[in-house]
Amino acid sequence: MAETSTYQTLFRGTLNVSIVLIGLASGVAQLAGIPAPAAQWVLTAIFFASLLYFVVRLWQLGFVVKIRELRADLLRSTRALALQEAVHQRYLDAIRRISDREKPLFSETLEVLVTVGADDDSDRIVEKRVTTPEPLVTHRTVRPIVPTGTDRPALLDEISFRAVRPAAGTITTLPLEQTRLLRVWLIFDPAMTTRTEWQVEYRPRGLWRPLRERGWDQLAWDDRLPAASGAPSAFTRFVVTFSFPESDQPPSVKERQGYGRTAEPARDHRGRWEVVWRDEEPAGRRYVWDLTQAVSGR
Repeated sequence: MAETSTYQTLFRGTLNVSIVLIGLASGVAQLAGIPAPAAQWVLTAIFFASLLYFVVRLWQLGFVVKIRELRADLLRSTRALALQEAVHQRYLDAIRRISDREKPLFSETLEVLVTVGADDDSDRIVEKRVTTPEPLVTHRTVRPIVPTGTDRPALLDEISFRAVRPAAGTITTLPLEQTRLLRVWLIFDPAMTTRTEWQVEYRPRGLWRPLRERGWDQLAWDDRLPAASGAPSAFTRFVVTFSFPESDQPPSVKERQGYGRTAEPARDHRGRWEVVWRDEEPAGRRYVWDLTQAVSGR
């Protein structure tokens, strides 16, 4: 109805203007005694001017109608996108709830290699796992170690996250939560039915920047997850190797609550310092390691 009214207004307005102009021109021509040929030329000019005015008005109307259509399409697309995002978020929430409530049907050994780089781009994490299904594992979630001293969400692509299964099979990785604490959904194809070795590796750029700048930092790992057997942990062995850049002074690593055992710092074949921490009897704890190293230039 709005468009019909606009068209009616256009035609009615243009017709009225044309009639007024033609009547005015005719009256002027009669009063001024303009010869017939000249009057015809005047009327012809007025006709073309009126026609041009009509065309311009019609173009303006079409432009306005098109803008309205585009706005309506944009509004519909925005609403559809919002609905799609809401549905997507509900799926993610459902997967998270299922994952949180589901008891892990496996036991596992975990070896983590924490590489403190000489710069932001060199920071690296490798998690080597050996999983024994009880009776099978189709999927699970993991939380990569990412910098938390920023309000910017961590994105899976930015840390070059990669899951590797050397034996036959693949691991599909999907971001389940991308906030300050990244969470990844891992889907195993085919499902694990026997003892399986696999690993994830990623590069959390700038993870150890505070350690490089001030000489101390900390790392936390939460192992307080339920297990199918009722034990407080699915881990049967937990080892973390901290690798530090070459320096004259050895670094130090200490678990804050005294859990596990920490070996003395030793140099590897590249001259880097390594500190190995291990817990042969994990019991569903929250581990916090305090790290120190010499600051370059001091």
